[in-house]
Amino acid sequence: MTTGISERQTSPGSTRLFAVFAFLCLLCLPFGKAYGADYEEYELKAGFLYNFFNFIKWPDRSFDAPNSPFILVIVGGGGKERAIEHALQNSVIGARSLKVIMTNSVEDLGKAHMVFFLESYKNADLPRVLAQLKGKPVITVGEEKNFITLGGDINFVQKGAKIKFQINPGSTEKADLKISSRLLMLAVAPEQSAMEYDKPIRANGPNAITSRLRQETPGEHGIL
Repeated sequence: MTTGISERQTSPGSTRLFAVFAFLCLLCLPFGKAYGADYEEYELKAGFLYNFFNFIKWPDRSFDAPNSPFILVIVGGGGKERAIEHALQNSVIGARSLKVIMTNSVEDLGKAHMVFFLESYKNADLPRVLAQLKGKPVITVGEEKNFITLGGDINFVQKGAKIKFQINPGSTEKADLKISSRLLMLAVAPEQSAMEYDKPIRANGPNAITSRLRQETPGEHGIL
């Protein structure tokens, strides 16, 4: 199923500012019954996915036309994909609509801009699939412990009721993709344990991401 195009006119600048504000709010919100259905886990993860799009720049060659939509493919089932689709309905990123595709197949993933592998997707071929996408402008997102080790780009991690995310250091320059330094600053390091998720990434030693952050200035990529 796909989402439609919002009729509301939003400038790219205001969209990016809203994305920053919304993303920071997401990092502070726990999920659970105490906060009602609006803050359930996969609705929150949908908010993260939306903001990932706003903090990453894709090359023009990854779109068929100037008005082509962003394509998010969700791989896996169990009903969780429906919560994400519902939360992202009518979403717009910059001047492009967001098209959501749900599937259990890993064929033709190279046509996507982002692929979210749900934890329910249990397949021994996942490392091979991730390797095939490495040379393409496709961001892969997962939610299992070894996703980064297997070659994924972004992985959701959880400490108690808080959702955080890790970024693979090797994904900062992938197939002409440009990941904003601000997104990198919000991530927790792949090597951090669950007990350390609340520490900012810059508190770690001089790893690849930290070194890159110190050299960049905000907005260097042309996006927030």
